[in-house]
Amino acid sequence: MRVAVAVLACAGLLAGAATALAAHPTKNAHFSGSFTFTGVNGFKPAVSFNVSKDGKTVTHFTFQTLGCFGAGGFKQGVNYYAKPDAIIHVAGSFKVSSSGRFSATAVVWKFTAFGVTTTTTTTLSGTFTNAKSASGTVKFAQKMSGKVTGSCESPGLGFSAKAR
Repeated sequence: MRVAVAVLACAGLLAGAATALAAHPTKNAHFSGSFTFTGVNGFKPAVSFNVSKDGKTVTHFTFQTLGCFGAGGFKQGVNYYAKPDAIIHVAGSFKVSSSGRFSATAVVWKFTAFGVTTTTTTTLSGTFTNAKSASGTVKFAQKMSGKVTGSCESPGLGFSAKAR
């Protein structure tokens, strides 16, 4: 009986210690990084976001993508990820859990150019691996309407970011 009580007490202490050691982000920090895959022309698609003053929410999450429709040929030396239609804003704020996780589901962003509206619906999840580092996955679906129509979906794209 004493052994069972001792085991349960140790398990309770370890569970409490794991929560105490959970990674919490640096308060009022800006994080930036990139997706983990190879980019185009030596440029990698960026990911960035902010952490609130109290450290409890992620805001202003943006990522760069050429989309899942394809982008045609690439002129050397041009960063196609920096063009306005390649920057996706994931509107809203996302709570950081006590274990350092954050997520967003089905957040919509629209961009219109040349008579075509591209609607991007994003789902993301991330984890603060320590106070100044985070990693996660972004998945999105796109639908084009107007002069050109079509729809597609990306695979899950891994990212990493650090506080700057």
